[in-house]
Amino acid sequence: MRFMRKCVVLAFTIHHKLFNKVEKIGIENIPKEGGYVLCSNHIHWQDPFLYVSSTKRMIYAIAKEELFSSPLKAWVMKRLGLIEVKRDGSGSNKEAIQEAVNVLKSGELLIIYPEGTRFGLKKGIKPKKGVAFIALEARVPIIPMAMVGSFKRGSVIKFIVDKPMDISEYYPKEGEKVNPRNVVKVTNMVMDRIIELRDSINTEEIEREMNEAEEEREKKKLKKKAKKEAQKEEVEKLEGN
Repeated sequence: MRFMRKCVVLAFTIHHKLFNKVEKIGIENIPKEGGYVLCSNHIHWQDPFLYVSSTKRMIYAIAKEELFSSPLKAWVMKRLGLIEVKRDGSGSNKEAIQEAVNVLKSGELLIIYPEGTRFGLKKGIKPKKGVAFIALEARVPIIPMAMVGSFKRGSVIKFIVDKPMDISEYYPKEGEKVNPRNVVKVTNMVMDRIIELRDSINTEEIEREMNEAEEEREKKKLKKKAKKEAQKEEVEKLEGN
């Protein structure tokens, strides 16, 4: 697992050194040992790799089930330290949550994106409460982080890492379950801090670049969707004949 991670880290480190100017603030706030939940806003599929390549510690991550769509993909993702979760609301993620809790209890780092998708807050999506639940269940602090940048070639990417957030007052007592009210409180605390961090490093130019990049991605998605629908209609016509 660690060998494959090193290869991926090296590839992304070289990529970003060649094509982007990366500004890192507060990376020293990630402790050298101990379990912590890393929480950040989500702006690009590459942003977790940028975090991972910026610290020498192994970082596990919660990832969407689409990344595990084939046996080969699943094998690779697991070797990279990704934990599969379903996003269909079926409530079938007990094993994934327990795996994440075990990772933290063993003294490792786990990164989770409360938005659940890119620019979740901007799209009006409510933050996922799994971040707070997992941290409280594992009894570990949360480290808020934020990143801005379009990831276009030649663009500036900035990220900031805050000091660990002490949430020990919300930990469940021995033998008790995590209090749902505390989950909501901690979720709101973390998201408020992430937004503050994001706004502290963002600029009008970077914001404009990010909006343009996201618009381009959405247009590509729509074109791809339209092409698939056209192909489907063509197949249906042929079958009808």
